[in-house]
Amino acid sequence: MTELAVCAAVLTPLFLLIAIVAKFGHANQMAQQAARNAAWSATVSDGYDVPARARLQREALDRSFAAADAPIRSNPAGDAQGEFDDQMLNTFSGKKLLERDNLRVADMRNASSPGYMDEALKLLPRLGRFPPNPNGYVTAEVRLDYRNLQNRDGSRPAYLAPFDQLDVVQTRRQSLLADAWNASGPRSGRRSVVNTVEPLVPAATLLPSGLTDIFSALKPIAPLLPMVGSLGDLKIGTIEPDVVPSDKLRDYPVHQ
Repeated sequence: MTELAVCAAVLTPLFLLIAIVAKFGHANQMAQQAARNAAWSATVSDGYDVPARARLQREALDRSFAAADAPIRSNPAGDAQGEFDDQMLNTFSGKKLLERDNLRVADMRNASSPGYMDEALKLLPRLGRFPPNPNGYVTAEVRLDYRNLQNRDGSRPAYLAPFDQLDVVQTRRQSLLADAWNASGPRSGRRSVVNTVEPLVPAATLLPSGLTDIFSALKPIAPLLPMVGSLGDLKIGTIEPDVVPSDKLRDYPVHQ
């Protein structure tokens, strides 16, 4: 009985802490996924702008830390307070190891690439809007502030000392070097195909735009000078996005 009592005093806290370590690993994996999602969101945002931190935090709460069967919504509206549905974030006493207000998108930035070639290119003058976006190295950071272990009544579990007052903080960071020349939409908007490709077309920026109007005005004398007629059809610096076939534009059924 003495041996059993001694072993129980040592093994019982050990058995309790093994499960807690697994929960730390589980939450750490979800935090890493939330950092990846936040970095990806910045690469596809409108106008190359970094999304608001509050929005990224709602997305992390509603997607990375949601229940496995929860639907993914385009416009998350999750509450920043309250408990998570994931039972893996509970402790042996029923007290929460993490709640929604313990998650923070701590850092979010979009900077220039840290590569040596990119640093050398900074010494060259920028030509108009070329390149379209000098940034594209996105970094997202998600922070988890874990709650210390408690008994069911909220008291301190002294039998787990010194593991009962660890004040654990986990930080997961994701950096993503994205292609900042991607486009979204054929013509309108800062990230449209036309505005993205235009800096790569020298005739669109170096030659006067009035030349096309002059050539069009000379088109009536094309019967006398055939070459003038050819110039009249010339549109300097014209950018035409690819036309999507009509069969690709039809409405497809939505499966629930």
